[in-house]
Amino acid sequence: MNTTLYILASTVLVGQLPDRAGWQLAPQLFPGLELQYAGSYTEEAISPGVQFQRAYRLRSTVFVIDSTKDGWNVLLMTELGLKNSRVDDKELKESPSSIRLELAQVDRKGRIVRKDGKQWTTAASGPPTVEVGAFVLLPGYRIGLNQLWETGEPGQPPCTWQALGAEMCSGTMCVKMLGQQQTEDWDRPRGDHAAWRRRDSLWVAPSLGIAYRVERTIERREPARRDPSFRSTVKYEMDSRLRYPGKLYDDRCDEIRKGIKFQEEALPLLAQPGNFRPQINVLLKRITYYLENNPPTPYRKGVLYVKDRLEQALRGEISAVASTQEQEPLIPVVRLGERAPDFLVTNLLDRQSVRLHRSLGRPLLIAFYNPRSENGIQVLQFAKSLVQKHGNSIGVLALAVSDEIELVRRQHADMKLPFPVLDGTGLHVTFSVEATPRLVVLDSEGIARAAYTGWGPQIPGEIEIELTSRLPQR
Repeated sequence: MNTTLYILASTVLVGQLPDRAGWQLAPQLFPGLELQYAGSYTEEAISPGVQFQRAYRLRSTVFVIDSTKDGWNVLLMTELGLKNSRVDDKELKESPSSIRLELAQVDRKGRIVRKDGKQWTTAASGPPTVEVGAFVLLPGYRIGLNQLWETGEPGQPPCTWQALGAEMCSGTMCVKMLGQQQTEDWDRPRGDHAAWRRRDSLWVAPSLGIAYRVERTIERREPARRDPSFRSTVKYEMDSRLRYPGKLYDDRCDEIRKGIKFQEEALPLLAQPGNFRPQINVLLKRITYYLENNPPTPYRKGVLYVKDRLEQALRGEISAVASTQEQEPLIPVVRLGERAPDFLVTNLLDRQSVRLHRSLGRPLLIAFYNPRSENGIQVLQFAKSLVQKHGNSIGVLALAVSDEIELVRRQHADMKLPFPVLDGTGLHVTFSVEATPRLVVLDSEGIARAAYTGWGPQIPGEIEIELTSRLPQR
């Protein structure tokens, strides 16, 4: 409710919609397109009596490598450099704190995922060593003024978005969007859990389908506190949009591939540089040969950064390289006696979104299962018998841990299941899913009352007792 009120209140800040019919927004990318953004990242402690602040220059580049039937393959290059009042902004190009080259995929709705298919997430703390905030998952239908929609990340609270209206940004008419995401206990502080809230403002150009400007604020609060104790802010804006054809395109693709390869080869060596001095020397010779025999592109800085790190390692100036994986956001883990956090998952039958808290108000069985296992089929049969016996007084959320959607749909139809089947490939951390079946019983308020891993003769009876004991007494 607070999320919606915040978003609605913000609409007064934006001009009126010039097109009352709204906008049909979707990414419009093409091979050779290069988008460059420039801005800053700041982090600060805001607790009374605590003094801490750090600021970084941020540059983010998106280069579209090629298109596929599902979307586009892109290169993300993120540069970070500590701000110093004695150093000119151009110094970032010469002495960055971090440069990351990462391959990613963007689908036709704007969802961006890693090359291994996992969704990119934004760290709740620390600088964004891979910045993906210019991409937003769009609803796939025409968006009207003030219209709300929700997006979700595995194991995370839903994010509510709203289109606020039209604004000029960098000389381009854009749709301003506001998003808010927060842990369930942000408005109800707890003594045993840290809370966080994230707010995003995006200015999305209809002609492009991704943002021209991004502003993001993340606040964190310590347990048992009412006021935030930490705040980070990201602000950046597009300063270049060009398309490179022919040889210019080929040169960029070649340097990107080389930069990624050198980065991947260097990572294990930098983890223990003292044990790999010969290998580091060999890799440095290969990098030097490449630099001397190939024309430079803007992605040369990624190669130079790897070379500089390897040389520092040989001099003993670094003992290890930081992980190249983005920090994981704060993911709440459900424990018995605690309220399960709200989440947003996809119904595999009709592709609609389902929220946990809209299913509450009655005891609920959450069942993670493998549709190809015999135990998984027995779990579905048991859940079906519960609904047939107790009707709507008991709810079932079946979560298929599988990417075989057609199998899930056929199984649902063949078994005539009276409940939907949801995407269970996420939420594993939240519900401690280390093996399937994994079954969790929630009471009508969403508090976890029992949990089971595996399947056996005694489990169905125990689950039914747990569920029926939560029913209102007649």
